[in-house]
This record gives sequence, C-alpha cells and structure tokens, in this order.
Amino acid sequence: MHSPASTTPRPRVVLATFGTHGDLHPFLALALALRERGAEAVLAAGEVYREKVETEGIGFFPLRPDVEAVAARLAMAPRELARAVAARPQFLLQRIILPSLREAYDDAMAAMGGADLVVTHSAAYGARLAAEKRGLPQVGIVLQPMLFASVTDPPVLADMPQLSRWIYRQGPAWTRAFLGLGRRVARRWARPIDRFRQHIGLPPATAHPLFEGQFGSAGAIGLYSPLLGPPQADHPPHTTIAGFAFYDSEKGGPAGLTPGLRAFLEAGPTPVVFTQGTSAIHDAEDFVRESLAAIDLLGMRAVLVLDEEQARRWSSQATATIHVTGYAPYSALFPRAAANVHHGGIGTTAQALRAGRPQLITPYLVDQPDNAARVVRLGVGRELPRRRWRSGEIAASLRALLDQPGYACAAAQIGRQVAREDGAAVAAATILSALGRNPG
Repeated sequence: MHSPASTTPRPRVVLATFGTHGDLHPFLALALALRERGAEAVLAAGEVYREKVETEGIGFFPLRPDVEAVAARLAMAPRELARAVAARPQFLLQRIILPSLREAYDDAMAAMGGADLVVTHSAAYGARLAAEKRGLPQVGIVLQPMLFASVTDPPVLADMPQLSRWIYRQGPAWTRAFLGLGRRVARRWARPIDRFRQHIGLPPATAHPLFEGQFGSAGAIGLYSPLLGPPQADHPPHTTIAGFAFYDSEKGGPAGLTPGLRAFLEAGPTPVVFTQGTSAIHDAEDFVRESLAAIDLLGMRAVLVLDEEQARRWSSQATATIHVTGYAPYSALFPRAAANVHHGGIGTTAQALRAGRPQLITPYLVDQPDNAARVVRLGVGRELPRRRWRSGEIAASLRALLDQPGYACAAAQIGRQVAREDGAAVAAATILSALGRNPG
C-alpha cells in the first residue's frame, strides 16, 4: 500500500502588475521565489510579456490595459505618449489606467480562480477590486519609496520638484499640509474607481484608493532596498521593506552580453554606459545626441543601450570608441562601467546600485526625480535635470563623478550591501507567512 502524498495543497498566489519591464521584473522574481518555496505562482500582466513569463515556467494571464493598445486607442505615437505622461503625471491614471478599469477587473477575476492570496502592483486597481470582490487576502507591492507618501520621508514630485523640496525644508507641519492637499486633489481623480465599486456591488471605499488603498488587507511589501528608503513610523501596519527583487532577462531564461558588446568592453578602457530604460526610451533623440557630444568632449569610450528601433537609428554613430546596442542585461553590463547614466526608473536604479559604480541620473517622469534624489542622498551619484541635458553640463557632471573618489567609494560600499539583499526571498516568505504556511 502506497503512502499518501501530502494532503496540504500548494497555495495558489496570483501576482498582478502593470507597466514597463521595471514593473514586471520584480513581480517575476517574486513569482520564481514563491515557486521555489512550494507555491503555485501565477502572473497577470500585459499580453506583451506572455512569452517571457511562460519561458520561466510561470503561469500567465493577460491583464489589460496593454500599452500598445492604449497608444492605438489614444491615436498617439509612443513618443507622444511618453511626453504626455512626463508633462502631466496624472495623464497615466486618467487617460491610460482608469479608462480600462472594467477590462482589468474582468481579466483579474479570470486569473484569480482558485487563488488563496493576491499580490498587486500599486497601479493594478482592477485587480485589487477583483480580490476584494472575491474576498481574497491581498498584499500590496510598493516598488518605490515615494508611493508611501511618508511625512517623515517625503517624495520629490515629478511635476514640481523644486517646490516640493522647498516645502519639505520648511518642516513637518508644511510637509503634512502639502501632502494632505495632494491627497485631496488626487481623491477627485479616483472617482471612476468609486463609481465602479458601486457598479460591482462593493461598499464605498473607506481608504483613499490612490494612497492607503493600494496597501493590501494582508499587508504591504516594499520591494526596494531599505538603504534607498528606510522604514518610517507612518508606514501602514504590517509593512515589510524587503529589499530589491532582481530579474534581468530580455526574453526569459539565461541572459548574457552579446559577443560584440563583450569584445568592446575588453578592447579598451572602462566606458561610460548610457541608457534610458523602457519608460523614456521613446523620447531618446536629445538624450543620445547630447550624450555622444559629451563623450566626445571627455575623450572617453561609451556604450549606448537603446531599444531595437533606436539602436538601428543610431547605429551609424558606432565607432571604435562608441558601441550602440539594443537590450543588454544591466546585471552584467553596469558593473563594467566607469559610471552609469540613466533616467532613474526604479528597476534601472536598483541594478545601478547593486553594480557599485557611480551614477548620473536625468529624471524623466513619475517616480524618477524622487529616486534620483535618494541616490544623491546616498552619495553614490549626481542628478542633472532634463532641461539641462546639454553636452557641456553632462561632461562636467561625469568628470566630477569620476574625479572625486568619494563617489566611487560610496558606490562600492552601497553595492556590496545591496548585493547581499534578496528581496524576492524575503517577500515570498512574508507572503507565505500571511497564508499561515511555513516560508522555508
């Protein structure tokens, strides 16, 4: 007579995310960590990510809105869309996310069949409503410190960076009043969520949908390093700052440098690496042109990491000292740079911190100015606003990074600390503990 198999079923955890690769990759890292600990992890995201997720052996469900479909619906080229979001951060919410709330809710309901717990991205409003409708425990993932809107660690706001910094310098009372005003303004933006709650038979929200409403009934997990944003007294109850959750592959599976890029790196002095990640790459013209001119002023070597279209557009600029490439895994490339120049997206910032090299950040939108301010605060980099992204200022900023040894020393120290973090493992253990399962 055979011994019966374990009678404890594998917990089914549905992870719902929205956005660019910087939003997908931490969720994919978390899904893999949950699977390693015996859970059945299912990822719901834009259809464009299906192949990557399924290549890793993780179950996939499509979750609208899909970025390409949004661009078509708005009749906007990707570059126009990127500029619109940069000019008005609420554009992302009002014109992209909330018009697809019904679709996102329907997709999430389909993905959550048989689920034991739901893990949601801060902008996955439809998924949060679906979890509430199904009565499922929910953990909210916070990918960047600014989303906690802490009075004791307040965020630099993308559309008013100088004003927000000035107000915070006036002290806690001003900071609290300023953030409170922002909450009241943003509450009006969330009215489509209120109407949809009523439509699907949910009671009126007691929490602000765009602030504390993003944190789950089973707690919140910050998937970023506590070095970037330490725990604060006004964080919600049951908050864990787990550390960064790293994943770095273009199409799923193992990733490495191309032979051409590897040969370039080995052929001469350490280059400066320039990249705009995935959120700002559609507005790359000025960035690339001025960056190339700065490198010429410095007389250094450089690697430009662009999307495939932009890489073809700028391939004619490749020389013995300039290498232009499409996708390259930052985990393999950034540690081999003299300095890493980027837009300040949280995924790129995480890889740059772990690489242990100085950074120059030109923030573009949403969380990027706040991430840049935190990198500067750590002493590992400098910030150069987009309006000042000109060859002379770029060259001067890079020269300061490379000539002042304090940046390299601080970056190396922070890099060693971040490399020891395993946010995916900590978050997976936290989630399984919320289910009453042994996280080991």
